[in-house]
Amino acid sequence: MKQARVLLASMAAVFGLNAHAAMTVADNFNDGVFSGWTTQAGSLSESGGLLGGSDVSLATLNGGTGTTLGVDAVSGSSVSYVALILNYNSPSDLLFVKIQDNTGDGLFDRVFMYRGNNGSPAVSGSYYFDLSSQVKSSYFEASVNNTTGLVTATVGATGQVFSGNLLGSYTGTGVGIGFYGSAKADNYYVQAVPEPESMALLLAGVGVAGVMARKRKAAR
Repeated sequence: MKQARVLLASMAAVFGLNAHAAMTVADNFNDGVFSGWTTQAGSLSESGGLLGGSDVSLATLNGGTGTTLGVDAVSGSSVSYVALILNYNSPSDLLFVKIQDNTGDGLFDRVFMYRGNNGSPAVSGSYYFDLSSQVKSSYFEASVNNTTGLVTATVGATGQVFSGNLLGSYTGTGVGIGFYGSAKADNYYVQAVPEPESMALLLAGVGVAGVMARKRKAAR
């Protein structure tokens, strides 16, 4: 049992460090200049340390790839959304996960999962989910596993995690952000997919921990 605890602790330490190191603030929108992005639809601009855009606007992060994105989202004064873009190939071929003020009262109340820029449902079954309570702002995260087809959306302010299964596959790897109305976003995060070499090193580290644990047991 003690050996098992040692191995589990070693794995938690190794994988925990890797997960923390992989999350990067790609843009905090503090310099007032919208650069390092390519606008794919509408227009986007920075002001007061926040990013916003015109209706159904969308931009992709230059050179950015990843399977988990995060952003601090702030609702507008009427119907508005902030969308996180994964698997970007073109404006019509992308995974679009948004948090939206659906009723126009200035508070976020629903999450949607679409294919394309505010397009059609991207997942089987329900493609939208109601928040347990309306919120003015929240940390919002979207993640996709392109092997299993699982999509998840996390709303920090309510503690809810929503999920769905992809309809169809994607070839794109780009990431981005989208807007409607006067909603704003801050601190755009990208978590990259671990490289095979990095995963091999992690597993090797766990293997070494296992060998050392067995040696300690044999020495007793």
